[in-house]
Formats: sequence, structure tokens, C-alpha cells
Amino acid sequence: MSTVSIITGIVILAVGTYAMRLSGILLNNKSGVSLRVKEILSLSAIVILFSVAMTSTFFDGDQLADLSKIIGVGVAGVLTWRKKPFIMIVLSAAIVTAGLRWLINLWG
Repeated sequence: MSTVSIITGIVILAVGTYAMRLSGILLNNKSGVSLRVKEILSLSAIVILFSVAMTSTFFDGDQLADLSKIIGVGVAGVLTWRKKPFIMIVLSAAIVTAGLRWLINLWG
């Protein structure tokens, strides 16, 4: 991929982003959106974020991620589901992942 094509892609994405923002300002409340459409759009954003998180959990580049990373993300998921504080979620996931990697290196 050449430098010109990368810069062109960045420019196109930037123009598209600002066009979307400008359309929101210009349209303001002139176009009504039903409550159901708002709910679907909100849920679609959650689905996209979840799919990105799952992809980055199970794959590291073009290979499968190590088991300790998957278990660490699982710990974070359980703590999030239990509505624990964010700092506790992050630290617990990091400690579990690091501990498992340390144990794996000790044995292998």
C-alpha cells in the first residue's frame, strides 16, 4: 500500500466524518426519528464494540491469542456483569493475565 493511498483514505474518512457532524448540526430536529430506530442504533453500537472486543480477545494479529489473555478478559467480563468498580475490573484482569502468563513460563 502506497503512502498516497493511505493519505487519500485518511482524507476521505476525515471528510466523511465532518460531513456527518455537519449534517447533524444542519438537520438538528428537522428530521424525526422514532424511538424504535434510536433503540436499534444504540444497540448496534454496542454490538459493534462487543464484536471488536471479542476479536481482539481471541486473536493476536493473525494467530489465536494465548489462553491467559482469554481468561483475563473473561474475569473482566464477569466483574463487569457483577457491576464492580472499573479500577477493580482492570486490575483484576491484569493480575489474572500476568499471573497465568508467569505460571505458564514457570512450567514451560
